[in-house]
Amino acid sequence: MTWNLVAHGYSVSLKIPRVVPLPRFNRDVSPPLKPRIVLVSGPPASGKTSLARPLAARLGFALLTKDDIKETLFTAMQGQPGDVEYSRTIGAASMELLWSLAPLIPNLVLEANFRTKSGYERTKVTALIEKTGAQIVEVYCRLPREEASRRFAERARHERHHPAHALAAMSPERMMEYEEPFALSPVIEVDTTRPIDIEALVEQVETELAR
Repeated sequence: MTWNLVAHGYSVSLKIPRVVPLPRFNRDVSPPLKPRIVLVSGPPASGKTSLARPLAARLGFALLTKDDIKETLFTAMQGQPGDVEYSRTIGAASMELLWSLAPLIPNLVLEANFRTKSGYERTKVTALIEKTGAQIVEVYCRLPREEASRRFAERARHERHHPAHALAAMSPERMMEYEEPFALSPVIEVDTTRPIDIEALVEQVETELAR
């Protein structure tokens, strides 16, 4: 649209752009989908991370692991190898970061050496379900205490083991606090004394998430 204005002997043409109406707010937009979380639990050295990585890749989910966070913090803060207390401090901080980040990621595989009998950690899982409405499936890596203890010591001796992990051994008795799942959501148990069929596990997880 063009306007011609005449004032004090001058003629001015103004071009007014056509007003484009803004889109109307759609009040019928569906609410966002609930977060979907696959929580991988089990004793230390039970193969959780080895299972969680391909599982996340097959599902197309993000992966958040305690050890990835711990090793990154340890390296960035120039931790000293062999310092068990410092390793535990960094480990505790890593768990807090893990719990803080988990609600922000809509499709997630969450892996750590969860103390499934701990009231504190059970409260964290409950809060994750109640506050975010997350749909959680727990994949529990079943491994006898004695075998978990043996694997842990073997892993600690391995020359490529990250220095953030200062503990050299865990007794079968100490493995007891990890030997059952949280069971606060549907649980899929896998026997990690034998190779895992990842494709079959993906199907089981997807079936549970679709309920």
